[in-house]
Amino acid sequence: MKNPIYVEKFLYSIQSNDLISLSDYFDDDSVFSYPKNELQSYIPYAGKYLGLEGITKFQELRDKNIKQTSFTLNSFHHIDYSVLISINASYEHIDRSESFSLDLFHEVKLDKSFKIREWNVYGDLSEEVKIFTKELDKKIIDSVSDNNKELTQKLLNQGADINTRSLETGLTLLMMASCQGNPEIVELLISEGADIFTVDSYTGATALHKACQGQNIEVAKLLTKAGSFIDAVTPTMGHTPIMDALWYQAVDIVKHLVGCNPNLETKTHYGFTLWDHLEYETKVQGTEEGKNIMNSIKKDIEEYKNQCDKKIKSQKIMAATEKGNHKEVKDLIKKGEAVETVYPHVNTFSDGHTPLIVACRDNHPEIVELLLNAGAEVDVFDWVFKGYTIHKATYNGRPDILKMLLNSKNMTKKVVNVQGHINGYTPLVDALWHGFEDCSNILLDDPRCELGFKGHDGKDEYDVALQVFGSEHSITKKIAKILNKI
Repeated sequence: MKNPIYVEKFLYSIQSNDLISLSDYFDDDSVFSYPKNELQSYIPYAGKYLGLEGITKFQELRDKNIKQTSFTLNSFHHIDYSVLISINASYEHIDRSESFSLDLFHEVKLDKSFKIREWNVYGDLSEEVKIFTKELDKKIIDSVSDNNKELTQKLLNQGADINTRSLETGLTLLMMASCQGNPEIVELLISEGADIFTVDSYTGATALHKACQGQNIEVAKLLTKAGSFIDAVTPTMGHTPIMDALWYQAVDIVKHLVGCNPNLETKTHYGFTLWDHLEYETKVQGTEEGKNIMNSIKKDIEEYKNQCDKKIKSQKIMAATEKGNHKEVKDLIKKGEAVETVYPHVNTFSDGHTPLIVACRDNHPEIVELLLNAGAEVDVFDWVFKGYTIHKATYNGRPDILKMLLNSKNMTKKVVNVQGHINGYTPLVDALWHGFEDCSNILLDDPRCELGFKGHDGKDEYDVALQVFGSEHSITKKIAKILNKI
């Protein structure tokens, strides 16, 4: 059957990117389809179009957004009532002059009158999607800047990057909304998965730092509830959020932050303590109201410091443990002093530690035994290095302390194999890393010990043993056998 639609006509239409040139072959029932799924929905002209009117709309939308800059015909076939066309073409975004290339396959189905019934386009549109995603990102920056929650939600639904940042300010969307004091958009962004831990590209401030400038207590509460670091330090100035809170006179946020147990003793990179900062900011206030605000902030911070001092003073077993005085620890336990205290954040090596963690860290086996017998918990990690009690023993190469911990009634398989938050190393890897053979063998012989864990560096127990001991060492061979690497 001879096809009355001339090959030249089709080639012209495809090559010139002009569907309307085939208008004589479209009728009201003709359907043109450009790929559209969840990702491709960013492309303004993706979707199905009905009849010449719909196809004209597609042409107009496409011409408004992109122009074709090159064309290569790969193949062209027409069989009975089907036309099959394979092309490669390059395009340029009209407004931004950004280019992309596509390999497309056109399938055209004709009826018996040789009118176009269906025209389907197929291909990988990922490069095209990237072009329009960038446009969405620009739009969502504007929508957050304008405090437009509804448009922000719509753009997120369309695929805008929730963690996009302004090239002008270096701020992410969450930082922008936090700094503008908009709790509704902050809540929306957090619920949709915005990264609360990332920093801005100019000063290294977090969203919580920016919330202090915005002075909105609800925003600060949303961020801390989501897990923002209370003591995050900017790499440029060295400011923590509470320093920025007093800097911007955010009284309510200061009250909230001191309730989150911050470290008050961090120094800025220019040498100021929080107390220096407080004194300086009070001096530069030009109004009586400003000075009163700073005095109110000072009162809240001093009250929190007094609470920390009282807590430290009350932790008698911790004080005795830090001194290594096992006799005093024994007497205090007999008197009923608490063994599960946690040291406050005051910029010391013991911040966020329990007495047992300190005893394991500082190599006090007599105190470790006393605390374990008193029921001290082993499934705890310190605030500074995020190391568990058992990590302290293997990191320092103390087989005596390790054995006590393993024999504790509170020890579990989970703790024996726990991966540290700082590097992903298990207690066994800590022992291998520092070349402590005794600790390594004790763990390898414990039935609860498992292998096959990878640290954040991608190394497993065999990789570390091979690096430290070499391939011929008995520990390396033992691990290789367990992991079937021999």
